[in-house]
Amino acid sequence: MRAASSPSWINRKLSGRIPELDGVRGLAILLVLILHLAVMTVTPTAEWQMKSMVLFRLYCNGVDLFFVLSGFLIGGILLDSKGAAGYYRTFYLRRLHRIAPVYAVLIATFAIGGYFIGGEMFNHRVPFWSYPLFIQNIFMTLHGYGSGWMSATWSLAVEEQFYLVLPFAVQRLSRKGIVGFAIGMIVIAPVLRVLIAREGFNGCNLLPCRSDALGFGLLVAVACRNRTVWTWLVSYRRCVCWAFALLGLLGLDGILGGFVLGYGWTAVGYTWIAAFNTALLILAIVTPGRIVGPMFRNFALSWLGTVSYFVYLFHGGIQLLYHHVFFGQMPSVHNLPTLYVTVLSLVTVLVLAGISWRVLEKPLLKRAAMRYRYGRI
Repeated sequence: MRAASSPSWINRKLSGRIPELDGVRGLAILLVLILHLAVMTVTPTAEWQMKSMVLFRLYCNGVDLFFVLSGFLIGGILLDSKGAAGYYRTFYLRRLHRIAPVYAVLIATFAIGGYFIGGEMFNHRVPFWSYPLFIQNIFMTLHGYGSGWMSATWSLAVEEQFYLVLPFAVQRLSRKGIVGFAIGMIVIAPVLRVLIAREGFNGCNLLPCRSDALGFGLLVAVACRNRTVWTWLVSYRRCVCWAFALLGLLGLDGILGGFVLGYGWTAVGYTWIAAFNTALLILAIVTPGRIVGPMFRNFALSWLGTVSYFVYLFHGGIQLLYHHVFFGQMPSVHNLPTLYVTVLSLVTVLVLAGISWRVLEKPLLKRAAMRYRYGRI
């Protein structure tokens, strides 16, 4: 049967692998690495660490960029295959091939480490059974992140829960309904963050509280499949540039005025970051230009984006393991030996990520693409 496809005018732009998106994904994981391996471990004073983390998270939150990108990519896949035969089966089997193999390796190493090493790195404050079910983010909200080896998986749980909901919404709703659904995700997230904060919990690990970033990505996916909106974005790209700059200035004003910190940050800060990253995504995919295009097509950034899934899951745990083995302590860069070990952990992650992509991930993705195809619409 003939595979489902986008309209021809947009299919030429969005079908296949968009080089700039690999670069955007590379930027997202680069920001995560800088935050976790540098900002959070270089600690002259506790006050310096707190201020630098707030500033870095405000402008360079890689996880939120991942969420926006995920909403765009997954939303686009579902929009293009809406109504196709095998819609649900094909989508979930392809997602299974993408997510499960590397994640299974992570869970297996966590189980082995817990048996032989234990300690804070492999503790079980979060129930072990919650990880295969992708509901660990709920327990992390209630009891903290738990194991350092698995702490990064909260965002993976958010995305997998999103994948359970979105296919049904896209299949059953009209285009206007999907737009309304995305706007609802954006509106409800800050409200829920405030309500949960009032109860004494940090709800930012939960899907409804981070749905604004995913909703923005979904809106971009819908917009890019509308001829009128696409033409407007191409013609008025400068407006997107001004929006990107304005959102940056508003964030700076928030820092100086103290609004985005504390309670105000809980309410609107993550939504602002999502809007900021959405403008960046639009700049990358709609006539990227002489600056944005070459930056996101850069080989190093594109390669990093290609292997970002493995890097994201393993970078924190390997850093913890290396510092535990060499120094018997949590990661802290305060002299040359600790710096060398941190760099060594990063090199190890990148090498293993490259091997994983070539040996495990890429072959399975090709197999899934060939074996599971969307049928005739």
